[in-house]
Amino acid sequence: MTADGQAGENQEQAAGSSPDLAHGGGANAGTVKLDFTDNRSQMLLIEGVRLGFLVVTLGATLAFQAAQPEFVNTEILVPVYVLLSAAFAVNLFYLTFFEKALKRRAPTAALFFFESIFITGLIHLTGVNQSLFLFLHLVNIILCGFVFKKRGAYLLAFWTATLFNSLLILGPELEGQTLYFAFALNNLSFFAVAHLSGYLSEQLNFMGSALQRQGKDIRALRNLNALIIDNVSTGLVTIDESGEILLANRAAIEILDPIPAEIVGKKLEDVVPGLLSKTQEFASRSRELVADGATDATGATGASDEDAAIITERFDHSYKTPVGDRLILEVIVSPLPEGSAIRGAILTFQDLSRVRRLEFQMRQSEKMAAVGQLAAGIAHEIRNPLASMSGSIQLLGGSFTGRQEEEQRLMAIVLREIDRLNNLVTEFLDYVRPDQLKDDPVDVNGLIREVCEMLKLNAKLRQETVQTLSLAASQEIAGHRDKLKQALLNITINAYQAMNDASEPKVEIATFDSGTNVVIKIKDHGCGIDEVGLRKIFEPFHTTKPKGTGLGLAVTHKIIEAHGGRVFVESTKGVGTEFTLEFPAKAASNLDKNALADSQRASENFQKAFRGQKRGNG
Repeated sequence: MTADGQAGENQEQAAGSSPDLAHGGGANAGTVKLDFTDNRSQMLLIEGVRLGFLVVTLGATLAFQAAQPEFVNTEILVPVYVLLSAAFAVNLFYLTFFEKALKRRAPTAALFFFESIFITGLIHLTGVNQSLFLFLHLVNIILCGFVFKKRGAYLLAFWTATLFNSLLILGPELEGQTLYFAFALNNLSFFAVAHLSGYLSEQLNFMGSALQRQGKDIRALRNLNALIIDNVSTGLVTIDESGEILLANRAAIEILDPIPAEIVGKKLEDVVPGLLSKTQEFASRSRELVADGATDATGATGASDEDAAIITERFDHSYKTPVGDRLILEVIVSPLPEGSAIRGAILTFQDLSRVRRLEFQMRQSEKMAAVGQLAAGIAHEIRNPLASMSGSIQLLGGSFTGRQEEEQRLMAIVLREIDRLNNLVTEFLDYVRPDQLKDDPVDVNGLIREVCEMLKLNAKLRQETVQTLSLAASQEIAGHRDKLKQALLNITINAYQAMNDASEPKVEIATFDSGTNVVIKIKDHGCGIDEVGLRKIFEPFHTTKPKGTGLGLAVTHKIIEAHGGRVFVESTKGVGTEFTLEFPAKAASNLDKNALADSQRASENFQKAFRGQKRGNG
């Protein structure tokens, strides 16, 4: 017997099926099969049906024999038991070599042929006219149709019709019109069932083919989705309503840098403290917006019942990693749709710490550029009147006699303040004047040790301050050693002064390599700086000290920037402040020659402009 509906080779390989009795040629070749022989458990189901009928038949026979022993006919029961024993033996033999039988057509086909002979024998023994086993022929044809499709079902129907017709013709029970009616009705039933079972099998194969294709498409889409999510540079986290993390991509783990590097299954609050409350507050608010049909801050409108609106919220969140780095995360929260299996939210975020720092640095540079443009034009205009005022007051003071001591004291105050103002102008000129950069190699570790020794010898600073050094930088930087020392002194002296009221003053200084950069971190445990102070920290003349000029950190910022470096400040009021300085390491080509040339030209242009203004204004 041949099977109907052979699958194409590629489809067989995709489905992972092995060559078996369903792989014959036929009219339906090229379709993917969902037949029972392709699946071990399905063929076992067919065997289970067969053995079930045999057991029921045996049980019914034994029950009838036990219930009515006076009607027992051994001439009928003995052949029935022989047939049942033969059927059990054949099926058990088939199950013994089941794995091998699956790979061939003949054993399974022979089993269906044998089942027809067995059922015909039962019908013959129990009587054609009143046999209860006639329906088993239909069941056998249906099962064959599932396995061998239409062609196999038709062949089995023909074989069954031949056997049954032989019983009708040779048996004395039916004659005349009754014989013809039974002959026509049963043969029509056999072939009708064969056609229907084959058609149903083909439909199941077609649906199975569609399901397989859809399953492959879904798996491909899932794999593509997982690949995209895992390779985007933006962190993505999905949480449920309780805040448990259900999914996290690789970028999320790299940005958050958790220890251990696994966050799925953990609470969001344990991974990023403070973020869950913001997310839940937004999720609650967004549900209210959708329910009310309102418009959110992003312009999205509340959705109808058929189409939920996409409502998102964007905010910055400060996060301190387990390794101690403080990050500024830009977080975008979107609630899961109401129709989802779970209620929760999707969070996407990226580390904007560097962007925020560069924005801050750019604002500082713009302020410094504006100040520099004004400085060269007005500095000497202030100094010239100061010199005239100082000379005039000195002459005026010489005309007073000894009886006018009060006037002399007032004159001294004026002269002292003029000198202080003159020194302030001089310091400001030094600040705005471009530096003459050097290209000397500077060992930052040695430079910091010198600065720390100078701090210990400064009697105006608290000598009980503890200095904690961790100097791990191995690269040198190129620049002006004295200028860099001045910048480090300005920062460390400020750190000391910020701890005047601290119970346990401590300064932590660390250096380390970060790729092609050298990083210096200076941290104190003092009074800290508020947000307003942080925004103005490098502005000229901004100071919180009673006698400060407000130019120390402005000069520091200028020195660092002139060396191609960057400075970042993080501070918490009442906790302390940390300065982070990043300098490019001294490479084989030393400092960028173009940068040095630009700085030199800027210095020359400034001096020419200053000299020209002096000549023009006397």
